[in-house]
Amino acid sequence: MQRRKFAIAILAIFLVGIVAPVSIPKGHADDAQESMNVSGFINRDSYDNYYGTWVSGLAGGSTLSFTLYFVATSYQNFQRNITLGVKFDFMTSFVNTTTPTTVAEGQSNYVTLTYNVPTTPGLNLSPHSYIVEAWDLPIGGTWSLSGCYDTGITSCRQFTGNNIVIYSGPQASAIQNMQEASGEIDALSGILSSTQQAPPGTSTAVADLAAASVQLSLAQDAYARGDFNTAQTDSQNALNQANAAQSSLATEGGGTDAAIMTSIWLTGAAVIMGGIGALLLGFGGFKYLRGKTRAISAYTPSTPATKP
Repeated sequence: MQRRKFAIAILAIFLVGIVAPVSIPKGHADDAQESMNVSGFINRDSYDNYYGTWVSGLAGGSTLSFTLYFVATSYQNFQRNITLGVKFDFMTSFVNTTTPTTVAEGQSNYVTLTYNVPTTPGLNLSPHSYIVEAWDLPIGGTWSLSGCYDTGITSCRQFTGNNIVIYSGPQASAIQNMQEASGEIDALSGILSSTQQAPPGTSTAVADLAAASVQLSLAQDAYARGDFNTAQTDSQNALNQANAAQSSLATEGGGTDAAIMTSIWLTGAAVIMGGIGALLLGFGGFKYLRGKTRAISAYTPSTPATKP
């Protein structure tokens, strides 16, 4: 139970980072500000040794969300009617929002489009790209012009995403297992090597970490070959061994000091999130971690934490 709480705490912080802004186009006469966030990725701008390049990954069957923040200009006295549409390179038409979002002169609003990522076999073989377009049109209108620009009465703005991969089920599972196992292995190894006095459970933890490292290496090799089923199995074994190492430190001999375990959680989160190009220890995730730390009654710090 205690090990599961550790993992949940790390995951709460990890998830804060999987939201990223995309490119912002030039302004139009009808808007004073516009920006878009995209959420739902497993990883962002992470090197993938199967594709041999930096990618942002989606799990097939998951939901991808596009949220546009639109601020209307204060000198154009008409109502804006904003709709969104997305089209990947394997699609022939846009998937659109069902109803327009209205924005009055000088006002702002959010427009959200959700897209169900397909599970079509073969989509995971190479990276993809997408285009998101935001249209300001009369109610019921459609954008039929060639290109995306501002006519002075209606407008189209465009956002793009490149090197997007859609993972198969086993592939996505292997990616997530390897990220978490690698984070735990690096965190635990760093803590054990820097601790002046070996905490209870160290010998067992070292053996488990060695086994986890072997399984992680096997998983990475299988993944690079495109053998995602084997990678999924080996990466799960690596994660199980890393969790066992953490459990040894947390339970043997009365448990490890709370300050050490907190360092393991934070270091693990940093390593995992660094792998996706964003160390965003947000207030929400950190507050969740603190709440979970206080809720765990299996150990009590001998001295209060102090700033160095």
